[in-house]
Amino acid sequence: MHTVTNYEEFLPVISKTKLLNNIPVEHYPRVFQFLEATVRFYEKDEFIQRLGEPLLYSGIVLDGTIEGSFISESYNKINMNHFHTGRSFAESLACVQTSHSPIQLKALTNCTVMLLNLKQILSDSKCDCSHQQTLSVNLIKILASQNVFSNLKLRIANQKVLRDRILIYLHSLIPDSNGYIHVPFTQTALAEFLGVNRSALSRELGNMQNEELISVDGKKIKLLF
Repeated sequence: MHTVTNYEEFLPVISKTKLLNNIPVEHYPRVFQFLEATVRFYEKDEFIQRLGEPLLYSGIVLDGTIEGSFISESYNKINMNHFHTGRSFAESLACVQTSHSPIQLKALTNCTVMLLNLKQILSDSKCDCSHQQTLSVNLIKILASQNVFSNLKLRIANQKVLRDRILIYLHSLIPDSNGYIHVPFTQTALAEFLGVNRSALSRELGNMQNEELISVDGKKIKLLF
């Protein structure tokens, strides 16, 4: 890991970040100063955040892919989500700045990340660029979306039948113009996300294809019913 001094090459990605909605690009320097922003490069397989260590910052993936996961009571890794270029992560935990992180964040590829101190938004500190209220509104929307995602995960986990877990997840994704759903996981990562065995997932997807319930094309799946 090392610090990157120039973020300007990543402005096309940063400008699409939900936290910065309705904030002009020319005001970014003062906003980033307010949020104590730092840009860091992580090599593949390097940890951005380790389990049990203090989690103080949220982040924006400027380039690459990060995996968020935790360890279950039976010491199995449970994949929570993959964060690709343009995605932000760890907003809820960064707001409270937990002293013992319940999650770990690992670079699946070489990654460049902008780290942000979101607690500044909730503090009495004043942003001299007058965008603190906008940041607050954007953060509330992000946290609300994360709550919806957490409810989806809980609903999936409560299903005892593997096929139900698969269908609930697929129905949560928006299909493209051809009706295909783009799954953002490898099959191994999807199995971890659903909390099931990879072989069982592969077998069930095969059964669903044989029953003409779905059509699979790589990471694309089409519901046929």
